[in-house]
Order: sequence, then C-alpha cells, then structure tokens
Amino acid sequence: MKGIEFVVLKKNGNVLNKKFTFDGHLKDLLFKLTDKRFKIEIEPCKLYSYDIGDIRLDIWGYIDGKAGQENTHDLPPMAKCYVKNFTKADTDLLFADSFALKYNKNELVNFSIQDYAQYYEKLLGGFEDLGNTDGEWSEDEEPTQEDKDFIVDDDDDDDDDELSTDDDWVPEAHPEPEEVSDSSDDSELEE
Repeated sequence: MKGIEFVVLKKNGNVLNKKFTFDGHLKDLLFKLTDKRFKIEIEPCKLYSYDIGDIRLDIWGYIDGKAGQENTHDLPPMAKCYVKNFTKADTDLLFADSFALKYNKNELVNFSIQDYAQYYEKLLGGFEDLGNTDGEWSEDEEPTQEDKDFIVDDDDDDDDDELSTDDDWVPEAHPEPEEVSDSSDDSELEE
C-alpha cells in the first residue's frame, strides 16, 4: 500500500490536496474523508470521468444532501456521466465535498492541485487573453462627428476639485495620525 495524493473539491468552490493510503476500498475511504458536518449517511459514488490521452480524471461525490450543503465547485462540461439522470457535469447538483482522482493507463497516481488546474483549463478549452488587443482597431471604432459632439469639453471649467490619479481619491486603509507639536515644546527640546 502506498500513499496517493488526490484533490478535494470543497463545497465552497476551493480545492485542496489530501494524501491517503490506498487499500483498494475507495468508496469507504472517501466516505471516511467526508467532513462529518455534512452528516451524510450514504457512500460517495463515481460521478464523472474525463479522458485526456492516457490520463483519466474521475470525480467522486454525493448526489443527495440537505439545503446549504450544495457543492459550488464548477466542473468542466463534456464528462462521461455514471449516475442515472445526471447528464451534464457543469450543471448537475452535487452535495458536500467531491474528490478528483487521477489515473494513468488505469493506474491510480498522485494528483496535485497544480495538475488539476492545468487539466481544468485544458478541459474548458483554455483561456484566451482578452487584454491584448493592441493594433486591432477598425474604422468603426474611430470616433465619429456624432461621438465628438456628444463628448462634453470640460477644459473651460476652472474647477480644481478634479482628481488626477487613483491615489488622490482612494482613502488610505489606516491613515497615519497627524503629529501636532507645540512650538514651545520644540524650543524646550532644543535647549
């Protein structure tokens, strides 16, 4: 028996790593690892699997629970479902914590949070960098005369209340108290 690392998909959407000694009784082990606060009487079941080449990710968890115990972790769609009437991993209602296990050619292997994040991104189709749009302007995006007429010109206003930087208007979290000194105290210190 060896120690295997797996990922816990907490009901609040967070993830964490756990390590266990696998003895072949996975349902019993995952049931023991389920937080006792949930007061769940049933064993977890295999819910979904995702195939990525030779790697298979299995998601185990609970399909029954009480209000307030819903698992808010978002799973990628397009999973193979193992529970009757469960058809979409990204919308099916799960309860309590769920568990993600990694298999390489059907052998249970270590699964870190970093690995989970990489597979998660891959299963979602990757994330596009929407912030890099320099040089992609079209003629439609140039201001028209109608746009220019709509814009109010504040240059004639001599109002000094305008704030030029974010630092000018964002209050400090804990401003330092101002030091007030009495000029007579200063002269006494100099002597």
